[in-house]
Parts: sequence; structure tokens; C-alpha cells
Amino acid sequence: MTKEEANKPLSHHPVEEKLTAQKSSESLMVIVGDPSADKHASKVLKRLKEIEPHLHIFGVGGTEMQKAGVELLFNCNDFAVLGIFEVIKSLFFFYKMRQTLLKEIKERKPAALLLVDMGGFNIQFATAARKAYPDLPMYYFISPQVWGSRPWRIDVLGKAITKMLTIFPFEEPLYKDKKIDARFVGHPLLKDLPEPSTLPNREEFLAELGLDANAPVIAILPGSRKQEIKAHMPILIEAVKELHKKMPHLQFVFSRSTEKVAPLIDSYLQQSQLSNLTNGTNPLVKTVSLSPNYPLYKNVDLIWAKSGTTTLEITLYGRPMIIFYKGNFFSYLLVLLFKCVKHVGWPNLLAGKLLVPELLQMDFRPDQLVKYSMDLFLVPGLKAEIEKELLTLRSELGQGDFVETGAAELLALTRKKELLTNGASA
Repeated sequence: MTKEEANKPLSHHPVEEKLTAQKSSESLMVIVGDPSADKHASKVLKRLKEIEPHLHIFGVGGTEMQKAGVELLFNCNDFAVLGIFEVIKSLFFFYKMRQTLLKEIKERKPAALLLVDMGGFNIQFATAARKAYPDLPMYYFISPQVWGSRPWRIDVLGKAITKMLTIFPFEEPLYKDKKIDARFVGHPLLKDLPEPSTLPNREEFLAELGLDANAPVIAILPGSRKQEIKAHMPILIEAVKELHKKMPHLQFVFSRSTEKVAPLIDSYLQQSQLSNLTNGTNPLVKTVSLSPNYPLYKNVDLIWAKSGTTTLEITLYGRPMIIFYKGNFFSYLLVLLFKCVKHVGWPNLLAGKLLVPELLQMDFRPDQLVKYSMDLFLVPGLKAEIEKELLTLRSELGQGDFVETGAAELLALTRKKELLTNGASA
């Protein structure tokens, strides 16, 4: 298949033109483990159902996949867990789920299996499914971060999966070097991010918050879980106080990202008396409740961001950031034990160097936040250079359409299995 063919909409795709005329009673099993992956997978599966409406899709997923017509055997919203110790507590449940799904493969005989993200479960399940069903075609969409930690997992995947559909361009050659079929299909975030020109401009956005568009603004993203707020807010608040002493014209916006953590953030801010910080007439510290935070990313000068997917979104808007995280000490020790990359923040991983500061665990201190923030505002040309490099990373990720390409790959896989099966029985 040529590059031009692969990038065509599927309504004009050779795979679709040749195969959709044949009615299918085949099924596809899908296993998705968290709401984010549910959202991404649902778009591919919805497109696949538009092309092949007779294909029955079932398995594990969330609300978005259910809306796309997927029969859910397990809802990932009921069991999504984060952190090593939370996973340990759920081992028995995941064992039962694995056994149930293996039984479903035996009874339903799906044309193919699609695994999405959730490496902790899906890698083991892929191995078990391959052992039980040697001929089952198996795709993996959104690769586990084998390049970040526990690199031996790529060899385990190579023995189980048929093909890896990657969302980062550097992952495709990583798998191919190991003789594993792989294809970069594009990053899902680029489908969701609105163009900057469609968002409110700086003057409008900051005016609504009661902030001065002519003075620099730092956005602060403390996290979306209560344990993160408790670990991060005291340090962030102290950093704001210290930075205000050195640069009293700076303005700050705390993001209240979810309804669950908003009251906790408000409680910390009330106790901190940050509302007393003013420019003489107006408060310098505000809060905002946005979902998603795209207008915030576009219209501030610097972001203090908790490590995670958020840092990738910020990267795609070309906004300078300081990445931080402080978590369970024992979980952090385990991460250090298996870590095989120098950096954890998405802009640094993609750039292959320390493009923006990372303040993790003991390094996450008020004085460090103050130092790096002052550097950004005071070192000539630094802010512009970082913005330029971040936007370069966006252009590198902006190749491919994961919905169209992913659907075409799955269509070809399920059809190939059906044609082989029909040929064998003829």
C-alpha cells in the first residue's frame, strides 16, 4: 500500500472498495482499560462500524465505546486503577476478567483481537491468548511505553501480537528493529485539539478572569486526584509566595481540573491567603474551571504542570512549562528501578533532551520552581527558543490520521481472517 493510498479517506480506500461488498458475520474483540483509551478507540471502532456495519464488536471498554456500538462485557470505568499498590489490590479481579475473556474467545471465535494501551493487563493477556489460540490475529493500538521502562516487554509482545499500531513516530522503528510488524498511525490528541485561532484570544480570556493581558501569567495545574493535590499544593503555594516577592507583577491561575478536586484546591488556597496578593488594586491569583484547558494553555506565558498526558497537550500548543510530580515514595523507587530513559516529561521524551525542567520527588521544591520561572522570564530569548522547539515537536506528531488508518488496518485484518477461514472450509 502506498503512502498516498494510506492517507486517503476510507470511503475511497482500496481495502474498503474491495471488501465492503461482502457481508460479514465476523466479530472483533477489543480490550481497553481506561477512559482516555476508551475515547481514542471508540473513534476507530465507530469508523470501522460505518464501513462494515455487520461486524460485531465486543469486549472491555467504556462509555464512548458503548456509544459506538460495542458490546461491553466489562466496563473499564468500574475498574480503572492507577499506581502500583492499587493494581496489586485488584489482581484477583483482573485474573477473573482474563479467564472470562479467554473463554469468550473460545466460544465466539472472533476474527481478530485488538488490545489498546493498558500494558499491565494486555501484555499478559496477549501472551495467554497467543498460547491458547495460536492463529488468532492480534493488533495492539497505543503501545505500552516499553522504551521508558521494562524494555524486555517488547520481546514478550513480539511473540504474541501480529502488528503494533503506534501513536509516536519513534516507536515504529523501535518495533521493526525487533522484527515486529508496526505502523505509525498518528497521535489521537491531534484529532481533539482545536486550532489556536478558534480559541479566545489573550485579551478576552484574561479579561474574563480579571487579569491584565499586558502582565505575564503563570498557569498552575496541580493534578486531578486528591492525593496529587495534597502532595503538590503546599509546595506550589509556597513557590507562588516566594516568586511574588521577586517578581511582584506576575499573575497566577490555578486550574481546578475536576469537580472532585475543586473543593480541596479551594480549601488550600483559602488557608494560604494568596488572595491577599494584589497589584495594588486587583488580585493576582485566580482559579479557573475548564475542561479541557486548551484556552488556558494558549493564553498564558508559563505553565507549572503535573507530569502526565497534560504535558503533551501543552507541548502541542507550544507553551513553555515546568513539569513536576511528587508521589508515593515506594512507587517512585520501583519506577527508578525499571526506568530506562533519562526524562519523564513528554516534551523531553519527544525532543530527546531536557527541553523543559523536570522537578520530581525531592527536586520538587519551591526554590526550584522560582529559579526556573525567573530564568524563563529574565534570560533573553529563552522563552522564544523553547516555544519554537515545542512547536517543531507538534509538526513531527502531525503526520497520519489514526482514525482512518486504524480502521483500514482492522478492516484488512478481520477480512483476511474471514477469507482464510472460508477458503479452508471450502
